[in-house]
Amino acid sequence: MRIGTPRELATGESRVAMTPLSALDLQKLGFECCIESGAGEAAGFTDAAYAEAGVEVIKTAAGLWKAADIIAKVRAPNETELKRLNKSKTLISF
Repeated sequence: MRIGTPRELATGESRVAMTPLSALDLQKLGFECCIESGAGEAAGFTDAAYAEAGVEVIKTAAGLWKAADIIAKVRAPNETELKRLNKSKTLISF
């Protein structure tokens, strides 16, 4: 199973649902992790930090949503993101 975290789109949101450290913990549990490029910037995490933690950095939101089985977000999905959900995906968010 692959857990993916997209960039948060809400104005002023600086949190990210996956950190490099939490990704390491998830990988120890057997999950693969991926993140949209730039998703951690506002929280102080670079794409390079995620890559060093073994997280696949995916360039686009569409690519991230397509690649992940489980989507982890801080905020609820917007209309565009809701259209990317299907029966084979699980969404985790507040």
